[in-house]
Formats: sequence, structure tokens, C-alpha cells
Amino acid sequence: MRPLRRGGWAAALALAALLAAAGPSQAGPAPSPTDSASPAPTSTDTPSAAATASPSATPSPTDPAQAGTASAAPTGAPPASAPPTDPPTATDTAPAPLSPIQAKYAALGGAAGWLGASVSAEDCAAPPAGGCAAAFRNGAVYWSAASGAHTVGGAIRARWAAAGAAGGLLGYPTTDEVPIRSGGVYQLYQGGAIYWSPATGAHTSRGAIRAEYAAAGWENGFLGYPTTDEVPIRSGGVYQLYQGGAILWSPASGAHTSGGAIRGAWAATGYENGPLGYPTTDELPIRSGGVYQLYQGGAMYWSPGTGARASRGGIRAVWAGTGYENGSLGYPVTNELCSGSSCIQKFQGGTITWIAGATGVHPYNECESLNNGRSNYPSYGASAVSFAIAESYGSYRATFVRCQNTAGVYWPDWSAGATVGRSGFKPPGVASGPTRYEYSPTGDYSVTQAFGLGNPGTELPYQTLNPNSRWGGNPWSGTYNQYFESSSWVGYDENMWYFATRSTHDYRQGAVLNYNRPPDAGIVQDAGFAIFLHENTSPTAGCIALPDWNLVDWLQKARSGDRIIMGVRSALFR
Repeated sequence: MRPLRRGGWAAALALAALLAAAGPSQAGPAPSPTDSASPAPTSTDTPSAAATASPSATPSPTDPAQAGTASAAPTGAPPASAPPTDPPTATDTAPAPLSPIQAKYAALGGAAGWLGASVSAEDCAAPPAGGCAAAFRNGAVYWSAASGAHTVGGAIRARWAAAGAAGGLLGYPTTDEVPIRSGGVYQLYQGGAIYWSPATGAHTSRGAIRAEYAAAGWENGFLGYPTTDEVPIRSGGVYQLYQGGAILWSPASGAHTSGGAIRGAWAATGYENGPLGYPTTDELPIRSGGVYQLYQGGAMYWSPGTGARASRGGIRAVWAGTGYENGSLGYPVTNELCSGSSCIQKFQGGTITWIAGATGVHPYNECESLNNGRSNYPSYGASAVSFAIAESYGSYRATFVRCQNTAGVYWPDWSAGATVGRSGFKPPGVASGPTRYEYSPTGDYSVTQAFGLGNPGTELPYQTLNPNSRWGGNPWSGTYNQYFESSSWVGYDENMWYFATRSTHDYRQGAVLNYNRPPDAGIVQDAGFAIFLHENTSPTAGCIALPDWNLVDWLQKARSGDRIIMGVRSALFR
């Protein structure tokens, strides 16, 4: 190797930095990764040659052709004296051998190639120990014993310089630029690679994130080209964005991809800063074309029919007990929805609730009609809505279903057998009429008042009954369809004390449905009165009757404004 000049490297770096914007690097014949076009190498440089000495020849004194006109010495006589001559000294002076950098430059066409004219002699002082470099108008060539000689230029060179060049994490280049899809290129280094495409620019790729990128198919996989370098985030982690998603790494979770609908749903939870934390797996395929991805704090599930939903905590543990997506509940169709200490999550086959630490699984029933709009009557956002459902007109047998509202979703708390008016339901919009006809009205009514022999723990305004407790049943009287007290029992008034204390204890506990009375409506005389929810499941004169336990539980959970929807099934649902 010829002697190397020192001291010019700092000036070369400054000039090379200015030239980096003028044109990108070129991997042999490959296109240049630039953010602006640069010429491709097309010619071969002529190596510099050392001067060659012409061979010299001294005529031999015995060569007749060179003897001139001298006469030959006589035989046996001493030889004639001749002038002394030097021995032959003809030699060829060979060219000095090329250094690896010079050889690389020559192979790319020298000054006529894409690198252009030299702007700095080869320098082995500025690069890290053991390496050399030379700067040219359009790029540079770096060499080390471990990596060989390779060009750097354009946008990739600028990114490499920003990463510390040969002294940074990437180290020396180990290839020239290599062309890949969509007009992009990559260049390998001792510590990773740099990728460039017209759409994304130049970005580094290294370490565990690079290994995950490889497993995902490099730029040909769903991630495509990187669009950022690595970005530090919490707990010592990093992420790198790509055209089709991201890769995240943390010391506790390793490196995993994040993309598509699952990434969108994870973003809505706060990425790694939310309750799920970092991903701990890539996406994994499951039934019906679905996938899931595990995280430090739970999982994300996606299927074509349900979209992407989070699964975590106590509700996830209960769902696991049902068989995850392979069980009766199927895939989740919502994320967890919480209000205070109560949470609910809906699945294809039902709901799971988490109420103050207690969990429950609830298959779908009539309560779901309040969520999906199939109820003909609204919920008005009540904390609870109950249905009293007969299967046909003229039947007093009914099913009572209590639906609890948690975070805006109604779910079935319980159901029980019940009875209504002995004559069954009147059609929608038709008054039940006087109680003596024993019809129940069809409709949607609020509950704002309770009564009985002693408050069982309800939040409703509670009227404790006494021997003078009455409910007005005489039309056109001042007490029609409301509570009052009297020592007498006149006409169609109801003696509430009597019904509370007789052996069937109908009114031992009860609640008032606001049928034909405020706040739901003004009172219409003789259209019906005393429509209660009470005990003793036998046919009624128009009320709804429940088993004792169910009624007490209903009262204990009731809030003012809870509603009861009652009627024949065909009239209640669509």
C-alpha cells in the first residue's frame, strides 16, 4: 500500500457533508437511495501508474555484430585490451499496488464514475482505529479489515453520519447499497442496516427490533419500510414505526409487531402507557379467521364479525373459564365498560359483569332489546328496567325480567314467574279500565314510590302502611289513583292495610307504577287505578305480582325513575 496522507480528513468530512445533499450513494449498478436523484456509476477509472524505466542493454564485446572494425586477436596471443564495461542493469519498475479504497474507487470508474473527483486523500487517522476512508465529490469509501471497502453516499450516508458514522452503533458498512422493491435500497453495516425508499426516506434498523422486522418479512411483509428510527419510551423500551404498523421492544417483553385493527384498538387504550402495557406476543390466528395478541396486562382479540376488543382483569378470567372465544360466549363485541366500581363486557353470546368484585355470566334475553333497539318501548336511561311479559292476550301468567344498567348497557339480573290481571293485558293504547274488570295495561311506566309494612332497604320514597292507609279508587274524587288515609273504606277505594295484613300478604311490600298518574301522565277518570308491583303470585285485578324474595330484591336495588315495561310479547318487541 502506498504511503497515506494524513491531516486532510477533517476538511474532507466538511466537504463531504456539503456534498451529501447533492446526491446519494450508489450500490455498484443499483439505483441511488436519495431524496433527490444522483447519477449512477457507469465507467471505470484508470488506476494511477508509476513511471516505467526503459530497459538498457550493453553490447557484448564478443558479439560480432557489435564489434565494430577491430581485428580479432591472433590465436594464442593475449587478448586485446578493451575498455571496461558495467554488467547489464536493465530493470522494469512495477506500479505501486492499489489500496482497497483505491481499488474500489477504480472499480467504480474513478473520477468518471458516480463518486466523482477526489476531494480528500485516503486517511486512516480520522475513522475509528483500524479503518481508513477517502472522500469524493459525491460520496466516500470506507474500509476496515473486518468489513472491507464499501461506498457510502446520499441520504443513507446522511443517516449513517447522524448515527455516528463508523464510530456509532452501526459501525462500518459491510455492503454497498442493494436495490429492493418500490425503488428502495438498503445498506448493511456491522451493527445493523439503513433502509431508504422514495416514500419513507432513510432510517436505521438494528438489534432486537431488526430481528423482529426480519421475522415479519422485511420490507416485503405487512410492515413495509421503516418510517422512523427507534424512539425511546417508558420502562427502557423503544418503538419503531413502519408503513404498516410498528415494532415495540422493552426489557421485560422483548420485540413484537403491532399493526392493523388490533393496533388501533390498543392505541385507544393508551398504547404501552395504558392498562395493557407492552405486547408480549405477535398476533396469533384463532377460529373463524380471528387473531389475538397478548400484552402485559391482558389481550386484544379481533374477528371479522366483531372487530378488535380488549380483554383483561377479572372479566377476562371469567371468560377464560367459559373457553375464551371457543366457548358459549364467543368473541367480545365491546371493550370493558365501567361506571364506578361496576364493569360489563358484551360478547357474542352474552355478557360478563364485574360488580364490586363479584362476577357473573349472563346469556342474552329480553334485556338485550334495550341495547339493540328491538324494544318497542324506550328505557329512558333508567338505572334498571323490568319486563312483565305474557305470551298471549287473555293470559295472566307472565315472565318478569329485571334488567340492570351498567355503563349504559342493560344486562339480565334475574327473571321469575309472575302474574298479572286475571283477564290478561289490554292492547297498547287501550286503558285498563276499572280494577273490577281485572285487566292490566300495556305500556312503559316509571316507579317513584314504594310502600309496605316496613322499609326493606329501598331508596325509593317509602310509605309505611297503617290501619288508615287507603288508595283512591272512586273516579271524580279528589283522591282518585293516589294514596290517602281514612278511617273508612268507601266505594272502590282500596284498604291497603287489609291487603298487607291478610294471610296472602299481597301488599306487605309493593311499589307504585305510574300508570294514569303523574309524573308519567295526567289522571284520566275511570281509566284505571292502583296498578302496583306487589307480592303473592296469584291472578290480580291488574297489578303485577312477584314471589316475595324477588320483590324484596327488586325494591332493594330500585332507584327512583326505574321503569317497568308490561304487555304481551308481540306488543313489546320487534
